Amino acid sequence: MEYLMILLLIFIAVLFLMQVVFFEITKSKMEKMNNINWFLSLDKPFNYNRVGYMVFLCFICYLISSPAPLFSLEWFIYFALFLAMGIVADAVVQYAILIYSKKRCRRQIEDAHLLQNELQHFTPNADFEKDYTLTPQNYDETSILRQYMTPEDHLAVMSVDSGKFASQFKDDTEAMFVVEPYTDTQRVQSQFEDDSSVKVTTLTPTGKMPFKDEKIDIIMCQECNYDKNEIQRVLKKGGYFIVNQHGTENLKEFVRLYMPFQMKGKWDAESCAQTLESIGMRIVDKFEDYGTIRFHSIQSLYQYFTKVSPDFANVNRYQVFYLQALKEMKDHSYFEMTTHQFLVVAQKTF
Repeated sequence: MEYLMILLLIFIAVLFLMQVVFFEITKSKMEKMNNINWFLSLDKPFNYNRVGYMVFLCFICYLISSPAPLFSLEWFIYFALFLAMGIVADAVVQYAILIYSKKRCRRQIEDAHLLQNELQHFTPNADFEKDYTLTPQNYDETSILRQYMTPEDHLAVMSVDSGKFASQFKDDTEAMFVVEPYTDTQRVQSQFEDDSSVKVTTLTPTGKMPFKDEKIDIIMCQECNYDKNEIQRVLKKGGYFIVNQHGTENLKEFVRLYMPFQMKGKWDAESCAQTLESIGMRIVDKFEDYGTIRFHSIQSLYQYFTKVSPDFANVNRYQVFYLQALKEMKDHSYFEMTTHQFLVVAQKTF
């Protein structure tokens, strides 16, 4: 019995010290990440749920160190006692760690609750829609597209903005096709009622471009996905494909927080150019733009996502991110995110 008590005391001391060290390492990491949710999780009632883990751990420890004959009656009696004492000891340690963490992070927990309360009671306000600053973009996709257009061209604009980008080019070409894969085409077509040369369409049920072979002079892909083989099929010989997309670094502060496994690889002007060269297209020009966007209020951040990516505007679903952003705004008066965009001009040569 004396042996068990000594072993148990050593076990408690080692376990407590390991938990404290692990807590301090985690705390330092969470402070650097501004992970407000982690500090909120510290302010919770005690709930012990490690029985299965302790059964396994105590069994291994006792199996290695027990002086009693293996699996004898004495071995089982003392193991049951050791297990009971181990679970009680672990529960005491877990409770002590919870108390320690609450006292150690009292200020952070209080600040986290204030931020959470502010976030839960914020009201979207259109007046804050432009309450952010963007670094100047080093290229203009509209001007670049116009350089390659002629009045006789058949232009196809692939986009997901309900025809907003395409509306700048009404009457500039003989025919323009607006390809909107996710929007009601009839609603978008109503924006072009005064221009019979514009037709709004979408992809086929199998995801193909809705054109015959070598039908289009210029294809503009504006911030949406494309099938390179379909581009090659519908583009005329000598025709141009202009792709303007976001790269992998765009809004990385959000994406890497929620979708870390989708960030493998790199998507930029060079990578895009290589995929187009792989199907025999000639790269005419390419542009790369890295910048930042600074938000000065949660309202402006919310309004921005509402326009560029409505799913990200779900404050409750992405509370961790919005709490981090709010903390940054409190500390530095702004929250900054990375922007990454590129444009590639390619020509079909055969």
